Amino acid sequence: MNLLTKIELVAEFLITFLFKKSTGPIQPVQVARELIKSMLKNKQVSISHVYVPNVYRVDVSPEDYSILESFGETFLIELAKYVYDEGSKQGYTFLTRPVVELKPEPNIEAGNVLIKVEFNDSIVANWQIEEDKEYKDTEELEKTTVLVDSVKMLNFTEKKSGRKKRAYLEIIKGDLEGKIFYIDNEEALIGRTEECDVEVNDLEVSRRHFRLFVENNRWFVQDLGSTNGTYVNKLRVDRYIVNPGDKIKVGQTLFRFNVEK
Repeated sequence: MNLLTKIELVAEFLITFLFKKSTGPIQPVQVARELIKSMLKNKQVSISHVYVPNVYRVDVSPEDYSILESFGETFLIELAKYVYDEGSKQGYTFLTRPVVELKPEPNIEAGNVLIKVEFNDSIVANWQIEEDKEYKDTEELEKTTVLVDSVKMLNFTEKKSGRKKRAYLEIIKGDLEGKIFYIDNEEALIGRTEECDVEVNDLEVSRRHFRLFVENNRWFVQDLGSTNGTYVNKLRVDRYIVNPGDKIKVGQTLFRFNVEK
């Protein structure tokens, strides 16, 4: 890898969760969300890859630490896998499998968290990447239902009939609300110009805003350098896998992605 033999880019920022001052104990899901925000904020772009940190040091108050520590090593591994899964969905590269560390910090108030990130190619994670049998055996299956992020994603090809199930975008908020755009090809361009497959009448949408495409029998959204960004289920994304039922927001327009049953 020609990036660096050992990168130690440390970025730290204080995040106050969206509670009032009378905040309660930290919840594990809140730590997970802030880890993803930290990953996205500290991504580094090279010639052919987008790198994200592989070391996440989470500092919390002693009170919160005593709660989170009770979950044990399994909790930290679960967080690391979550970071890896979310980064992989967007096509990001980790120098090694990510690691999450937790420690108490007396200067931090309960309900707050300080996350320090690092790029370090010498770190060895104590967990393995589980191969997804569904991806590997796609060609062997006639119809597969896979659970991803608690959302059922349908494989859109049926080997038996050879018929492809069409994906479609439905506008659920914005101009032309209720209109459905069927995606007949393996890629569609969405934006404000007539050349786009899905033309959006929204001044906050870029001329070529994002593309929707198939890769390995799965649908992805990729932002095309838009001014206001592309959001999937409220998360700003560069490249992200989408499942039936997911909501895609661009400008003031909100789409729902779906696949024919």
